[in-house]
Amino acid sequence: MSPAHVLEPTLQRLKRMLMEGVWSPGERLEALRLADEFGVSMTPVRDSLNQLVGARLVDMKPGEGYRVTRITEQSLRDMLDLNLALLETALSAGAPASQPALAATAGSAYADRVAALFDAIALRAGNTVLTETLKSLGERMHVIRKLEPVVFPDAAHEIEVIERLVEAEDPALQSAIHNYHEQRRRNASALIGLLN
Repeated sequence: MSPAHVLEPTLQRLKRMLMEGVWSPGERLEALRLADEFGVSMTPVRDSLNQLVGARLVDMKPGEGYRVTRITEQSLRDMLDLNLALLETALSAGAPASQPALAATAGSAYADRVAALFDAIALRAGNTVLTETLKSLGERMHVIRKLEPVVFPDAAHEIEVIERLVEAEDPALQSAIHNYHEQRRRNASALIGLLN
């Protein structure tokens, strides 16, 4: 296993690049090339890729190596359904004792704002497993969320509205969260088309 001071930055860099869509779905990830690019040995790159296989951001098949995970229309719909179910569970847990201010994310990129919003909602449950699962799911969908403003021109406004509902603890939040997911579920083919 690689030392933490090398492994962690390598892992975070690879994860961010995958989430940002640097590589196409299905593209082969060559550990040696990545090690050269990052200026590290192959060991932390392989260790990182193996962790990313566990996070379902990378696929690995013996004899074929590592590849960027492909997201299909059905897998996107499944992830949206699970994301919604987890958020609804968090909302039903009641109001949080303390919640991070969402106003700080106002200048962030759209996909990062969505992630911060859903992370804030997840904290309501007070359940670390739910929070970690939602965060992991969000990392898998991040590359899709980056494309949402292309398919939904009012996406940024929609997120602003949901942020205000969260901060006001407005009962309309549940409906807004449901509508967000349903709209993306109905347009999964358009989102996947842009991704590929």
